[in-house]
Amino acid sequence: MSEGLRVGEPIEFLQFGKAKPYLVVLKAQGTINVRGHRFAHAELVGLEPGSRLVSPQGEEFFVVRPTLARWVESMPRFAKTIYPKEAGPILLYGDLFAGARVLEAGLGSGGLSLSLLRAIGPEGRLFSYDTRERSLQQGADNVALWYGGPHPAHTIRQVDVYQEIPDGDLDRVVLDVPEPWQVVPHTEQALRRGGILCAFVPSITQTHEFVNALRDSGRFADLTVLETIQRPWQVGRRSIRPENQATPHTGFVTVARHVEGRPALPPEASTDDAERVVRSAG
Repeated sequence: MSEGLRVGEPIEFLQFGKAKPYLVVLKAQGTINVRGHRFAHAELVGLEPGSRLVSPQGEEFFVVRPTLARWVESMPRFAKTIYPKEAGPILLYGDLFAGARVLEAGLGSGGLSLSLLRAIGPEGRLFSYDTRERSLQQGADNVALWYGGPHPAHTIRQVDVYQEIPDGDLDRVVLDVPEPWQVVPHTEQALRRGGILCAFVPSITQTHEFVNALRDSGRFADLTVLETIQRPWQVGRRSIRPENQATPHTGFVTVARHVEGRPALPPEASTDDAERVVRSAG
């Protein structure tokens, strides 16, 4: 039997054949209103995940711990976060591994931080930078809600990554900032040779500027650009169709490998003179 549900952790109510699950943080007291059906928090503490509940109105529910993807999609936020469909390519093409030293900028609401912390494990180290007070607090709160407190491998700093990277000897640098090309000169010192720089931006013009900065530096090779696209479907007994509210495109992920320096490409060089791989990530 798995460990019972605990006060302070996110939980989810499921129903057969119904719409999206209902997510809430479990408390010691009070009640939860799930689509008009009330459940006492205290009655849920200690239940095994997957337990069946029946409301006073006779409705059947199942209570579980949410997946990390569901928590990232539903957690409190004040700014856009990196969603699972972007996090997947970042983790795999960025080759995140257990024990890695990773820089993340900016922190945002902490969605990507959760995925990075799971990938690097307790032996790794994640440094999350942001300049906004609200982001620093919201990101820290969301990580603490998921892990039951501050994660021992997570360090949050109020740093402007456009100006500096005070942490060094990094295996990976992951950027979610509007102008990632401004960070390229700092990564040349902070990122280990052979390490990987990864950036997410919403527009192809930002991607183009970033890729040109990587080429011009003469320090990055094996450039890969991915457009993150996902199309969810509704599958019923008698009908199958795409989701009405789907947002298939959200942005572009660029990944590059830090290598020993070489002369930069001349500004007039054709784009065909440099490596570029463009794929669509479904």
